[in-house]
Amino acid sequence: MMGILPWVLLVALGLTAGTAAGLLGIGGGMLVVPGLFYIFNLMGFPPSLVMHVAIATSMSIMVCTATSSILAHHSKGDVQWGVFWKIVPGILLGVLLGAALDNTLSSHWLKIIFGLFLLLISIKLLLDFKPQPKSETLPRLAIINVVGLGIGFKSGLLGVGGGAISVPFLIYCGLPMYEVVGTSSSFSLPISILGTLAFLLSSQGGASLPGFTGYIYWPALLLIAPFTILGAFWGTTLSHVISGEKLRTAFALFLLLISLNMLFF
Repeated sequence: MMGILPWVLLVALGLTAGTAAGLLGIGGGMLVVPGLFYIFNLMGFPPSLVMHVAIATSMSIMVCTATSSILAHHSKGDVQWGVFWKIVPGILLGVLLGAALDNTLSSHWLKIIFGLFLLLISIKLLLDFKPQPKSETLPRLAIINVVGLGIGFKSGLLGVGGGAISVPFLIYCGLPMYEVVGTSSSFSLPISILGTLAFLLSSQGGASLPGFTGYIYWPALLLIAPFTILGAFWGTTLSHVISGEKLRTAFALFLLLISLNMLFF
């Protein structure tokens, strides 16, 4: 342990991830997972556990942020609950499959997979890829469930929200943008609850170490979660006064640097 430094870094991570989420509309897990990875290494966690713990703790933090988000979007009428109930079975199955695979992979391979995920997201942001609506009706239920499976699997494996898949899909389905954001955000609550339960019950976690249940490290969860919510409030406020385009490019380059570091160092 290194005195107070790791705890200061955890607070800073929560504020940064929350602010980025509120300012740019991205999932905070993209920063929380690599941030926890580096902080937990600094704290001397076992290398074989560090990526699993970062992913699981990020997932548990998402329960708090997703609850706050879904209440806010529901109060504004931004959640298409009909879409939610159709897609959620596929999402839940995907989360279980992703968490199960996470439990079998080594920390090294999880780091590589997460690095590739960040690389793809950074390229998408730099190219400013925006899918175009193709339909004014939802596809068949079977297709919705397959998409849900992909959303849940990615989230269960990497400890992040499903926005990278759900937002383009909902845009493709022709939903107005405010419903795209609200409905996509609603998916994070079942993802995070089921994912957290799966990681809590993991028999290969760090439960023998102080502060752990399964793969979840409680001190980080309790310290980061409230600052993530505070940061999201700040970010949402700043989004009305700061140009999002330059910030999006800067954030994409930052994610690119993180991804290259995780892939090659």
